[in-house]
Amino acid sequence: MLHLFPQAFAASAAAEQPTAFEVASVKSRKPVVAEGRTGERIDSVPGSLTIRNASMGACIKWAWRVKDYQISGPSWLNDERYDIVAKAAGPVGTDELRQLLRTLLAGRFQLQVHRETKELPVYTLVAAKSGPKLHDAEPGGNTDMRGESGSFVFRGTSMPQFADNLSTLSQVDRPVLDRTGIPGTFDFSLKFGDSNDEMKSVLVVGGGPSLFTIIQEQLGLKLEARKGPVEILVIDHVERIPTEN
Repeated sequence: MLHLFPQAFAASAAAEQPTAFEVASVKSRKPVVAEGRTGERIDSVPGSLTIRNASMGACIKWAWRVKDYQISGPSWLNDERYDIVAKAAGPVGTDELRQLLRTLLAGRFQLQVHRETKELPVYTLVAAKSGPKLHDAEPGGNTDMRGESGSFVFRGTSMPQFADNLSTLSQVDRPVLDRTGIPGTFDFSLKFGDSNDEMKSVLVVGGGPSLFTIIQEQLGLKLEARKGPVEILVIDHVERIPTEN
């Protein structure tokens, strides 16, 4: 089963954390689009969260750490735009800020949700017949994914993490489930060209070899289209207009 929801806090730890932002400003706004981009931003620092020109869908995705295909709700979720500036009583971390945003959305937008598991179209990540071409990660290294000179470079990445990363790419139109059965963490890269522009051409425009081909040829892994269980966040109720500050 695909599990993308963060683990619940231990009861003792939760008791020490704030349950709501100390101050919060929530405003509806007209969508802003510049050069084909929405200008949507969600920025966090310890104890503070700033959201600009963001849809309700984006707020929900950030608060619950889910992806588009894991949200089932009204069609307007990605149309209406909001600015939210909120501060906690102290310097809490990102996980705590996500929880506080959930509380804020429930209070100001009457957001109500529940979780379900549904059978959906997925890709399963498996080893190709040629066998995987992976190198064990350097000991003590951090997990990281970054674009670098026409490549996606992965450090200290497990196969479940890699599958999760693939789910976020534009060429991958459905969730990716790890079915490789390969334990451990690895350092590897996916090379799309000699520059980031060439990489963008493959991922966004569709020029050159497909991501599926690159994964198989360079990593000895394969994406297979199937159906599988995916956790869904179902929106039971949410208001378009927030209550007043």
